[in-house]
Amino acid sequence: MSLRTAKSMPWQEHTPQSECGKSVPAATILLILLGGILALDLALPSTYTAMPLLVAVPPVAVLSPTCPRCAALAGAAALLVAVPLGIQHAPARPVIVATSVAGILLSSSMMWIACRRQQRSDCAQADLRAVLAAMQRAVLRPVPRRLGPLAAEGHYLAAAEQAQVGGDLYDGVATPYGVRLIVGDAMGKGLGAVEKAADVLGAFRELAHNETSLTGMALRLDAYLAAHDLREEFVTALLVEIRPDGGTAELVSCGHPPPLLLSGGGVSFVDAVPSAPPLGLVGLGGCQAASVTIPLRQGDRLLLYTDGVTEARDDDGRFYPLADRVRRFYDERPGGLIAKLVADLHAHAGGRLHDDAALLLVRTGPPPSARNAEVTTDRECGRRRTR
Repeated sequence: MSLRTAKSMPWQEHTPQSECGKSVPAATILLILLGGILALDLALPSTYTAMPLLVAVPPVAVLSPTCPRCAALAGAAALLVAVPLGIQHAPARPVIVATSVAGILLSSSMMWIACRRQQRSDCAQADLRAVLAAMQRAVLRPVPRRLGPLAAEGHYLAAAEQAQVGGDLYDGVATPYGVRLIVGDAMGKGLGAVEKAADVLGAFRELAHNETSLTGMALRLDAYLAAHDLREEFVTALLVEIRPDGGTAELVSCGHPPPLLLSGGGVSFVDAVPSAPPLGLVGLGGCQAASVTIPLRQGDRLLLYTDGVTEARDDDGRFYPLADRVRRFYDERPGGLIAKLVADLHAHAGGRLHDDAALLLVRTGPPPSARNAEVTTDRECGRRRTR
């Protein structure tokens, strides 16, 4: 959805027609309230009336999902009851009848205005969310399923807040130095975080092909952010370089959680990665980014993630046990792990994540040419056997 389209969309379109069907409890309460007031008025002596209580009927509309039509209907229903009662009590109590009807009209009008304003506010938040989501989809391009000798899969999970989009980022690039990966989290929420994530990803895609060392790339990313951001905001990031032969992985952490290594049926955090300050703050303290290199075997997998995954809480306030769940879902076959983790993470958080989260999984294996050669050889062998 473009910004122009979002702004030109009528506010009524943001409220589904099915929303009014969700106000059945409000309608039931409305009928009970009107019936009770009417019954009370009939039960009272002729010198008394319950008409002033009808002024409290229109606010029942707030029990529906901010529907202006429901507010108008509640006021109309109160007037339908007030008219026959007013005709009955007008000769003896004209002031009470007049003030009761005026109160019903006033409260109905106020509730209608309040519901309409709330609906417009919801529409504005929906427009903002749509624009931010479109921007984030443009920033977080889909990771190719194949990056050199690696099979790759990425997934982004948005938070439940209506107008809050985080700055989680990830990307992978095949370069002459090997496959270079980044996963990170920009400080803050909303448009500023998305812009910062876009800046980091743009700089990463440029430096990945031109910077010879991974630590050098981290320092240049830090210098880029420090030069372009005067608010001293930062981005946590994990940089990974997997050599073209897929035998080793070099890692540089800038204030980011360590990755998970899935190897030979085992799952463990790569805790040996030395952590530097986040990007944008490395140079402030005179720190230097350091790297660590770990060996990889064919079929090993690295799971990169943001803190929105590990800090997701359940109803009891417990954090998401990522390593335990990865062990539970561990499977030597490629594919399926990310989907299982995403479903399980949503279930753990009760379907409402309070922070954005990102997952990036890469798996070592033979390059496509080697696999194609194996398939071709197998086919040729099969033909020879058939002959």
